[in-house]
Amino acid sequence: MPDWAWAMVTVVAILVVGAILVRLSHWGINRVIRHLEHEQPAMTEDAKARARTLGSVAKGSATFLIALVTVLVALEAAGLAIGPILAAAGIAGVALGFGAQTLVKDWIAGFFIVFERQFDLGDYVEVAGFGGTVEEINLRSTVLRSLDGARHVVSNNQIQISSNHTKLYSRYLFVLGVSYDADLERAKDLIAEVGEGMRRDPRFTGSIEGPVTVLGVDNYGDSSVDIKAYVQTTPGEQWRVGRELRQRLKVALDAAGIEIPFPHRELIIRSSGDGIDEPGTVRMPGSE
Repeated sequence: MPDWAWAMVTVVAILVVGAILVRLSHWGINRVIRHLEHEQPAMTEDAKARARTLGSVAKGSATFLIALVTVLVALEAAGLAIGPILAAAGIAGVALGFGAQTLVKDWIAGFFIVFERQFDLGDYVEVAGFGGTVEEINLRSTVLRSLDGARHVVSNNQIQISSNHTKLYSRYLFVLGVSYDADLERAKDLIAEVGEGMRRDPRFTGSIEGPVTVLGVDNYGDSSVDIKAYVQTTPGEQWRVGRELRQRLKVALDAAGIEIPFPHRELIIRSSGDGIDEPGTVRMPGSE
């Protein structure tokens, strides 16, 4: 077999081994994560999310390192001297240093995101103007999946502020508007009663961490008195709980005869002949 053919076979074999090592590293990391999730019953959900996040970063790092070593070994097997290549790469690295600043910033920011536990896989966060569930974290970027299915890839150095909606616990904050002639104390009692009913519902018992907290009258609107309240839930359950709570509040308020007003305008109707102005209220849904 000619020397060039033997070198080509060697290079192909090295690349195949490198690919196998990448797959094995991912398999080993996934196995450790599964062991932690399924064989450690005392492990909290927060700790499991942390393990999945570190696993994602570890897989990305392992892929990069194995690929780098594989390419260098393959070049040497092909008859190329690695020393001069590395020296040239060092000189080129200095020349390209300014252009690589963004990449370095991404890595540094990614390191601190993971180290400070700003968010983990599965958390719902808002970063760089985008909101979604964290699907992937590595040292260069963070991948989000928004509710409409869009996949957002955000460079880590662009994440100056991160808002985590599912860290440790969540809250559903809402404002309920009632008419000015409504019994406010009765309305506040109904909010608490509906929340307590949901806590006793088996479908929501494990999702609600406490009674609904009624903060009180928050604002005098154009056509309503606004009552602010919130319910604390387990991470990520605030939207499901909130939708059901609003539906039940509507039914309860209707049954109690407490109106949830819609915007309306008061018009002055001028009668003909006697010069008397008669006020009349015309309700127009959607108007202000």
